[in-house]
Amino acid sequence: MDLQGYNLFALMVLCAWVPIVLGMFAFLPPRRAVIAAFVCGYLFLPALSLHFPTIPDVNKGSLTAVGVILGSLIFDGGKLFGLRPRLIDLACVVVCFSPIETSLLNGLGIMDGFAASATVITRWGLAYWIGRAYFTDWEAARELAVGIVLGGLAYVPLCMWEIRMSPQLHGQIYGLTFMSFRQDSALYGFRPNVFLIDGLTVTMFLGVCSILAFWMWMTQSPQKIWGVKIGWIALILIATTVLCKALGGLALMVAGITALMMSRWPKTKLAAIGLLVVVPIYIVTRANGRWDGENLTAAAQLISKDRANSLDFRLKNENLLVARALEQPWWGWGGWRRSHVFDPFDHHDLTIVDGLWILTFGEHGIIGLVALLLMVLGPAAMMLRRVPLRYWSDAACAAPVALAIVITLYMIDGLFNATFNSVSALAVGAVASMAYTARAAFKPQAQQPRPLVAQTTGVVSSIGDIPYVRTPARSS
Repeated sequence: MDLQGYNLFALMVLCAWVPIVLGMFAFLPPRRAVIAAFVCGYLFLPALSLHFPTIPDVNKGSLTAVGVILGSLIFDGGKLFGLRPRLIDLACVVVCFSPIETSLLNGLGIMDGFAASATVITRWGLAYWIGRAYFTDWEAARELAVGIVLGGLAYVPLCMWEIRMSPQLHGQIYGLTFMSFRQDSALYGFRPNVFLIDGLTVTMFLGVCSILAFWMWMTQSPQKIWGVKIGWIALILIATTVLCKALGGLALMVAGITALMMSRWPKTKLAAIGLLVVVPIYIVTRANGRWDGENLTAAAQLISKDRANSLDFRLKNENLLVARALEQPWWGWGGWRRSHVFDPFDHHDLTIVDGLWILTFGEHGIIGLVALLLMVLGPAAMMLRRVPLRYWSDAACAAPVALAIVITLYMIDGLFNATFNSVSALAVGAVASMAYTARAAFKPQAQQPRPLVAQTTGVVSSIGDIPYVRTPARSS
């Protein structure tokens, strides 16, 4: 077995992870065990992926999903199988099973299709299913948001260490050191990787945590976590995100906070709607050749020449990959790098695939790409539409609304990077469930609705100390 530079400890951690997840279910309430498993697995396990010919890759994402499903079946019997299917779930089904049709149409065989489908299921489908099953009420959504924020807070000292010393923790503990990178800006230090694949992924995750913590502070839901005021936590996370020195993640953090703030001043959903339409507009204009992206590169020149060169390189790669994808537009080329562009003489690969959207378009075609957009942006749009604007800053609705913004930002980041991960897939499932909860809660009623949240007092000191939340009464 080729560990690709990883040490034996990295393999031991992966092998021990499923039993550790089962231990979480034995000692924690099931919902907290789900949150702890996904957040800790994503943030602290090695970025090692073991490849096998007939089964999905074994990595921290797939092992976490399998461990949670086993833990749920053993300790929380019918939770996963008591889920009622909804129309929005059809998009996830297409995402998971469209690779079978792709493989058949490309002559790759049914076994290749099953293997590709199983990989997509373990990467996104299982986490989505778990999120749909476990986060179906207002308190559950807030607990998920708090758990993600705690994960970001745990990363802060590790990021600070690597900002000073360079990205070494993954190499020191798991054997393989990722490329060290010092940004050519006035900001101090290196860009941290910690235990994720690169600094862009770290910045994106911390930016997401910053948005969630900021909105908790604005809505006072909760007021404190483990005795620390939520305002200080938000400030620490925002400052750390800035020090990570990745412009894309920083810009998306600002965009997310701005969209939420505009729901209070000047009380409009326009900024949030703008975020929702960015991805489909970009994809359509790039795929049909109506926009070459040169003005975007010119704008990046005003910030940094290196960033502009990087963006120009990505856009030129995209142009080649789009042309290749349009040769097999509906179902894509499948795996084995068949969607890449190769030199006709020496057959070396001319392209590097960075963005999630172009990767999906090339491998799974229009069908797979549209299904992915509907799976992620569909629940977010439903959530933001069904919750009245005046309730966005309500203590009950704050977390699911912020999570809807967060998964939208992950898709925007997917235009240039592939930072979508198991925690964000879990959040997509949670937002999908909460969209239906919101529809029931805000269904027009004959009588005046009661207040959404009971007035609470006291201090929230831990992830579990969440005030009682009462959803609006439904008319009989």
